[in-house]
Parts: sequence; C-alpha cells; structure tokens
Amino acid sequence: MMLAIKEALNNACAQTANELKAAGIEKDAPSQDYYIAVAHQQLFALLCGADPVSLEGGNPEIAEFVIKNAQNIRDHYWLKNTE
Repeated sequence: MMLAIKEALNNACAQTANELKAAGIEKDAPSQDYYIAVAHQQLFALLCGADPVSLEGGNPEIAEFVIKNAQNIRDHYWLKNTE
C-alpha cells in the first residue's frame, strides 16, 4: 500500500511539472512535501469520518485520538533523542 501511495505522490509531482511546462509556465512544481501534506489532511479527515474535501462532519473524539497517537509517536521516537 505504501508503495502505491509513494508512486501516486511521485506521479502527481511529475504530472504537475509536465502540465506547467506544457502551459509555458516557467515555475517549479510544488515539492513532494506539498502533495504529502494534502494527502495527510485528506486521510486525517477520512479517519475522523469527515468529508475529505469540505472537512465537515468529522468526529472530534476520533480526531483527538489520532492527534494524541501522532504526539505519542513524536515523543517516543523523536523527542527521546533530544533530552
């Protein structure tokens, strides 16, 4: 699954770059981090039962659980090395 997600992110970046070039726009496409952030937001909405486009209708209790889980990952894997 993660391989498919990574491939989709790479394809989105490449497609945007190609479309900008074809349109004669001399700007760089957004970095892959942009696409990751958009996917993250939409997946978060789905996890919380919200509409991934409007972000409406989500369950705040599930959102809180997901956020606390992310904080626990941060604390366990990344903050322990800075103390």
